[in-house]
Amino acid sequence: MDWFSDEAKRAKSEYDRILRRNIDNMAKEIVNANAKIHVLADETLGGIKREYAEVDRKAEVGEKIVIVEKADFEEGYENGDVFTVDRHRPGKSHVESDEARCGGNINGFILREEYHVLEPTDIVHIDGQRYEMVDREAEVGERIIIVRPDEGMGNAKEAGIVGTVGSLYSAGDVCVKNIGLVLGTEYRVLVPVEAVEDEPQPADPIDVIASLAQEVASLKRTVDRHRDEIDTLHKDNRTLGEELERLKEPKETEETAPIEAPLVFVQRKIGDAFDVYQDGKKLRGIRHIRIDAAEGEFTTHDIEFVSGATEEERP
Repeated sequence: MDWFSDEAKRAKSEYDRILRRNIDNMAKEIVNANAKIHVLADETLGGIKREYAEVDRKAEVGEKIVIVEKADFEEGYENGDVFTVDRHRPGKSHVESDEARCGGNINGFILREEYHVLEPTDIVHIDGQRYEMVDREAEVGERIIIVRPDEGMGNAKEAGIVGTVGSLYSAGDVCVKNIGLVLGTEYRVLVPVEAVEDEPQPADPIDVIASLAQEVASLKRTVDRHRDEIDTLHKDNRTLGEELERLKEPKETEETAPIEAPLVFVQRKIGDAFDVYQDGKKLRGIRHIRIDAAEGEFTTHDIEFVSGATEEERP
């Protein structure tokens, strides 16, 4: 059935989409749940406090690192110290930071096993409130933060400036109070984290699969019900067809009355005309009737009635 096939394909596609989305979200949640969060000033956002997730991997130049397992020798830093990687040598696992230099470590040498990388998240702290920086078009009344000032605009906008949208332009451009025109590529919308947490959270894959199983079962019941209804319609159509064929057959009329029914004839007083009835129905086209009395009676009658016969046909 085409309808069932289309519904099955739609259900499978929706199942795949939901499963992929929830697996991705769960993976992110697991990483964030297991990662230690550090709140540090972000120079790229004008010093605004930003949350960084601690990740165990090799750092790249320009990234922040935190000392987690200081080597067992005297250095100018301790566990918990945060540095910015200035360089690393090709083929070497260690990194170097000018901030980690000391008398016995003039190059700022830091072993790979001593540190974790601090990856910036989209959560910032402004006026004691946690916000998520969301990449979408802002609405009037929402707060935004400048993250990538357009150098070609010739204005004084700097990264980290926060403002409230007063009006909208096309293509995501907005007018912000105390700032002016802000291009859609220059800002991120600040959404309070509490509002984000109030939104429906990704479901567990097991729950998603169970929910999909219920939907598929419900869909199957619907298909079965439709199939039963179709079978019933086929039966009704067949019954109606048989009834129609029966109605098309000649009706039992006076001419086709059962011969077993008794015959009654009525002789008219005038002339030789007569009427013949069988089972209460008048028979037509009867021209001759012959009656023989049973033997053994007082008299044997041999009577022949002729109705509408020509002179040659009369006895």
